[in-house]
Amino acid sequence: MKIIDIYTASRFNPERSILREQLGGGYVVQTCAVAAENYCFEVSQSRHFILGFEVAGARSAEFLSIITEDYVFQHPGIRPETLSAYLQAHARHPLRLRAASAPSATVSSAARRSVTSVAVG
Repeated sequence: MKIIDIYTASRFNPERSILREQLGGGYVVQTCAVAAENYCFEVSQSRHFILGFEVAGARSAEFLSIITEDYVFQHPGIRPETLSAYLQAHARHPLRLRAASAPSATVSSAARRSVTSVAVG
């Protein structure tokens, strides 16, 4: 995964929105296209921005969505700063996470996923 930038103020462009998911605990993740092959992936809780990543490639944004959803599901009541630290560590070292996770984690994540809107623009 190639991280272009990690940021702490929203850059989300609703006109280029690709995906918005509501997770447990009031968390919301959303992805939008930025330029060419870059995407912004952002996490917020109860309308309070937590963290954003600009990444190269849609698969990187999808990976961030999956690990966020899994972590929130496995840790109900997680604090935003704990989620932020987790995402930053695992986004920088995705191979370590993949080696530790079972293939069924992705399947269970997809089953729990509740997509609220999908727009391709």
